[in-house]
Amino acid sequence: MSSLVARSEQRAEHEPLLVSSSSDIHGSVLNDTIVQRNCTLHVRGNVLGGLTIEPGANVVVEGSVDGKIVNRGGRLLVHNKGLAASVTLDGPPEAEACGVLKINLSNIATNFATLSKRTEAECAAVVKANAYGCGIGPVAAMLAKTGCKTFFVSDLPEARSVRAVAPGAVIYVLNGFYSGTGPAFAEVGARPVINNSMELAEWDFFVGSSGWPGGCALNVDTGESSLGLSIDEAAAFAPRVHSPNHCISLLMGRLEYQETSHNPLNERRLNLFRDLRRLYNGVPASLANSFGIVSGAKAHFDLVRAGGALYGLNPAPGAANPMLPVIELRARIMQVRDLTAGKPIAADIGLTAKRHMRLALVSTGYADGYPRPANGSSGKLHAMVGGQRCPVAGPPSADLLPIDVTNLLDQSAARPGEMATLIGAEIGLDELATAVKSSGREILTRLGHRFHRIYYTI
Repeated sequence: MSSLVARSEQRAEHEPLLVSSSSDIHGSVLNDTIVQRNCTLHVRGNVLGGLTIEPGANVVVEGSVDGKIVNRGGRLLVHNKGLAASVTLDGPPEAEACGVLKINLSNIATNFATLSKRTEAECAAVVKANAYGCGIGPVAAMLAKTGCKTFFVSDLPEARSVRAVAPGAVIYVLNGFYSGTGPAFAEVGARPVINNSMELAEWDFFVGSSGWPGGCALNVDTGESSLGLSIDEAAAFAPRVHSPNHCISLLMGRLEYQETSHNPLNERRLNLFRDLRRLYNGVPASLANSFGIVSGAKAHFDLVRAGGALYGLNPAPGAANPMLPVIELRARIMQVRDLTAGKPIAADIGLTAKRHMRLALVSTGYADGYPRPANGSSGKLHAMVGGQRCPVAGPPSADLLPIDVTNLLDQSAARPGEMATLIGAEIGLDELATAVKSSGREILTRLGHRFHRIYYTI
């Protein structure tokens, strides 16, 4: 494997690259390439020369093939994703996994830059819940390289993950401060988000007894989350900012309602927070999440917090999504069945075929985080098979998803071993969330760890 990778990175030679065993190349291939009989080649980049595929060979190219393709009886899949400049793998091997989850780190970086340009305030990244299920280590590392200086995480283990890849970053822990965790906060260099007066008293005691100079954020309940200090409590603590070493490095709240940017409840909460900020003169303030960033500068204050939009979710539902898609989820077709009318599709829930149907069973279900439609959900779920939208025929079981491929133009695209795309550029997270009456955040964070994960930049 190492000699094959090294050869792929050298200047193109006259002799072709001969693949005589199953191989995986992280980067682009400059030479003409010959894949011999029954061998497998996975190129996580471009093939810049020609490509010859012998009978029984299986070739996957994440990028493009620039030269002539000669296929003598093998299988070729070209994703045309462009050059994969950097690839990191996680989870079970691709051949053993129930599906493949690809995370485009370049698009996360672009989304961060897009949001940063919408404000004059500092743009922080919310990477809580394992970066919304996308993987906190690779995501935080990319954001740090992009220029992000402040991160919000769920807990101390996530703070450690961010610190490992962003040594100079400011890290806020949203789940607050617990008794006895002070030394861990000091070790990591993280700052707690204080949500009640008891936490603040515990934090004051730790700082006073240890002399640690780290700061904290005060979270104010400006909505209906029931998490955070009340407006009255926050106002009562305000005089402490006039004393030295008051330790409050950020005053923060959030906008709860996102239906419209002119919602009267948002306006009221914005005004309350603005009045409170005057009492905390000199302390940076943060109110806007992804929705607040794109809805107008009046809620930006000193720091904005980019969350779901970083991962491709639409920060302004009802308008065109300015964010690039980040994930692609593909799962393997396990079996294809022909059903006559009246035959069960999902016997455990009483779902039967109403007509002759060709059904592809895909190796991903609710155990992997694929959502089950809510009762009364009228939205239609779809998957991409052979480049064509096909309806999902019924709710997922723990491990399987039934897809109706009856009207598939190329029936050979639906056969065991082929891949169906469940989430991607053609079927986005927001579409899927709408169809099951859920949210993109919930779907993202539930995607399981049985997938083979590919983190890449282009």
